[in-house]
Amino acid sequence: MTVQWYPGHMAKARRIMESRIRQVDALIELVDARLPLSSRNPVLQEMAFKRPNIIVMTRSDLADPKATDAWCAHFAAEGILAVPANVMSGEGLGRVKDALFQATSEKVNRAKQKGLKRIIIRAMVVGIPNVGKSSFINKSARRSVAKTGNQPGVTRQEQWVKLGDIELLDTPGVLWPKIDTPEQGLRLAVSGAIKEHIYDVEEAAAFFVAYASKQYPALLCQRYQLDVIEPITWTDIQTVWPQVQPLFQAIGKRRGMLIKGGEVDVERVARMLVKEVQEGLLGRITFEWPPTAENDG
Repeated sequence: MTVQWYPGHMAKARRIMESRIRQVDALIELVDARLPLSSRNPVLQEMAFKRPNIIVMTRSDLADPKATDAWCAHFAAEGILAVPANVMSGEGLGRVKDALFQATSEKVNRAKQKGLKRIIIRAMVVGIPNVGKSSFINKSARRSVAKTGNQPGVTRQEQWVKLGDIELLDTPGVLWPKIDTPEQGLRLAVSGAIKEHIYDVEEAAAFFVAYASKQYPALLCQRYQLDVIEPITWTDIQTVWPQVQPLFQAIGKRRGMLIKGGEVDVERVARMLVKEVQEGLLGRITFEWPPTAENDG
């Protein structure tokens, strides 16, 4: 999967982020709980200047709870506080505040020793587009202060949001200038982090079907009334397509997605698959697991 980036834009975004990070006490990094590694910005830690980092795993209600637990343990082993959350309902956001004060306890203690009665913690909210930053801020503030939407790139400009003794800096989503592997790009595409016109929807859907055939075959079969399917190992679209295509045909016929002549509209099937995965209609699915954990069921 190939995605086009514009180095000049990315360099400017990086300079802006570096200057803003120097103004805050901590980073609140939002990632998608279904793909916590692929949805992290790998250059963020290079710019963090030793600021404490809290990971908020959004969309935890859509992710496999076993995988979420495994990811929390994985990040904890790296010395990073990770909090699963549903930014739409607000579930888990109270734990984010506790984690923020825990991560900045040194500053708080120093301020108390100096006799300061009111201590303001400033944190920068960062993450790739469409990971839920604006919803996180609105729920935390208990009012609509940031524009939201289910498409990437809704936040256009930064703003400070005051939440009592916490001040949050909202920033536009910044995606890295290159995707390291085709699989990483496809995971981001299926999750909804990448705008639809950038990727091939049939390739993204085929990638998901191959992944689900090994990791979540029961959910795939139940949703689309398929017989038992053989595990498909993803390599590339050309190699895997002969194995995936019969499944697309079966799903298309069951859903009545046909064109003239009674042939299955493969593109329509692909778009439906990706949309239903993003909406969680197949069940709770995680697209990647920590290297130290495996999905055993």
